[in-house]
Amino acid sequence: MATTSGGPEVGLCTGKDCRGADGYRTVERELRRSCAVLALPCLDVCDGVVVVLEPRSSKPTVLERVGSRGLALEVVDHVVAGEPLSGRLRKRRLSGSKRAKARRRVERAL
Repeated sequence: MATTSGGPEVGLCTGKDCRGADGYRTVERELRRSCAVLALPCLDVCDGVVVVLEPRSSKPTVLERVGSRGLALEVVDHVVAGEPLSGRLRKRRLSGSKRAKARRRVERAL
Protein backbone atom coordinates (compact mmCIF):
# COMPACT_ATOMS: atom_id res chain seq x y z
CA MET A 1 0.00 0.00 0.00
CA ALA A 2 1.12 3.54 -0.66
CA THR A 3 2.65 5.72 2.02
CA THR A 4 2.93 9.46 1.64
CA SER A 5 4.60 12.28 3.58
CA GLY A 6 7.13 11.87 6.35
CA GLY A 7 6.91 11.48 10.08
CA PRO A 8 5.27 8.76 12.14
CA GLU A 9 3.12 6.31 10.23
CA VAL A 10 -0.64 5.97 10.59
CA GLY A 11 -3.00 3.79 8.58
CA LEU A 12 -6.14 5.10 6.94
CA CYS A 13 -8.87 2.83 5.66
CA THR A 14 -9.56 3.57 2.00
CA GLY A 15 -12.64 1.38 1.69
CA LYS A 16 -15.67 2.82 -0.10
CA ASP A 17 -17.67 3.44 3.09
CA CYS A 18 -14.79 5.22 4.87
CA ARG A 19 -13.97 7.34 1.81
CA GLY A 20 -17.64 8.33 1.59
CA ALA A 21 -17.97 9.18 5.27
CA ASP A 22 -18.36 12.78 6.39
CA GLY A 23 -14.99 14.31 7.12
CA TYR A 24 -12.82 11.73 5.33
CA ARG A 25 -10.96 14.26 3.17
CA THR A 26 -10.44 16.60 6.12
CA VAL A 27 -9.02 13.79 8.27
CA GLU A 28 -6.80 12.59 5.43
CA ARG A 29 -5.45 16.10 4.82
CA GLU A 30 -4.66 16.73 8.50
CA LEU A 31 -2.93 13.37 8.91
CA ARG A 32 -0.82 13.88 5.77
CA ARG A 33 0.49 17.22 7.08
CA SER A 34 2.46 15.55 9.88
CA CYS A 35 2.37 11.80 9.32
CA ALA A 36 3.20 9.18 6.75
CA VAL A 37 -0.23 7.89 5.78
CA LEU A 38 -0.46 4.23 4.86
CA ALA A 39 -3.47 3.64 2.60
CA LEU A 40 -5.13 0.44 3.81
CA PRO A 41 -7.77 -1.59 1.97
CA CYS A 42 -11.20 -1.90 3.55
CA LEU A 43 -10.88 -3.14 7.13
CA ASP A 44 -14.57 -4.14 7.18
CA VAL A 45 -15.21 -2.53 10.56
CA CYS A 46 -16.59 0.72 9.22
CA ASP A 47 -18.33 3.16 11.45
CA GLY A 48 -17.12 6.43 10.02
CA VAL A 49 -13.47 7.08 9.15
CA VAL A 50 -11.14 4.34 10.47
CA VAL A 51 -7.55 5.25 11.48
CA VAL A 52 -4.89 2.74 12.58
CA LEU A 53 -2.14 3.88 14.96
CA GLU A 54 1.20 2.10 14.63
CA PRO A 55 -0.02 -0.11 11.77
CA ARG A 56 3.25 -2.08 11.55
CA SER A 57 3.35 -2.98 15.26
CA SER A 58 2.17 -6.33 16.53
CA LYS A 59 -0.77 -4.64 18.30
CA PRO A 60 -1.95 -1.62 16.33
CA THR A 61 -4.66 0.58 17.81
CA VAL A 62 -7.72 0.91 15.58
CA LEU A 63 -9.92 3.97 15.95
CA GLU A 64 -13.35 4.38 14.36
CA ARG A 65 -15.49 7.48 13.80
CA VAL A 66 -12.51 9.83 13.39
CA GLY A 67 -14.48 12.11 11.12
CA SER A 68 -13.58 15.63 12.20
CA ARG A 69 -10.59 17.93 11.97
CA GLY A 70 -10.41 18.13 15.77
CA LEU A 71 -10.16 14.37 16.15
CA ALA A 72 -7.58 14.18 13.36
CA LEU A 73 -5.48 16.80 15.16
CA GLU A 74 -5.74 14.78 18.37
CA VAL A 75 -4.45 11.74 16.48
CA VAL A 76 -1.53 13.84 15.18
CA ASP A 77 -0.77 15.09 18.70
CA HIS A 78 -0.71 11.50 19.91
CA VAL A 79 1.54 10.05 17.20
CA VAL A 80 3.85 13.04 16.69
CA ALA A 81 4.16 14.55 20.18
CA GLY A 82 3.44 11.44 22.23
CA GLU A 83 0.40 12.97 23.89
CA PRO A 84 -1.84 10.39 25.56
CA LEU A 85 -5.02 9.47 23.70
CA SER A 86 -7.75 11.90 24.59
CA GLY A 87 -10.95 10.65 26.16
CA ARG A 88 -12.74 11.22 22.87
CA LEU A 89 -10.26 8.98 21.03
CA ARG A 90 -10.20 6.32 23.76
CA LYS A 91 -13.97 5.96 23.30
CA ARG A 92 -13.37 5.30 19.59
CA ARG A 93 -10.88 2.42 20.05
CA LEU A 94 -12.11 -0.87 18.70
CA SER A 95 -12.20 -3.82 21.05
CA GLY A 96 -13.12 -7.46 20.98
CA SER A 97 -13.83 -9.25 17.72
CA LYS A 98 -13.96 -6.02 15.66
CA ARG A 99 -10.44 -5.13 16.82
CA ALA A 100 -9.15 -8.64 16.06
CA LYS A 101 -10.73 -8.55 12.59
CA ALA A 102 -9.23 -5.13 11.80
CA ARG A 103 -5.78 -6.20 13.04
CA ARG A 104 -5.85 -9.31 10.83
CA ARG A 105 -6.77 -7.21 7.80
CA VAL A 106 -4.01 -4.68 8.55
CA GLU A 107 -1.50 -7.50 8.90
CA ARG A 108 -2.55 -8.99 5.55
CA ALA A 109 -2.34 -5.59 3.84
CA LEU A 110 1.26 -5.09 4.88
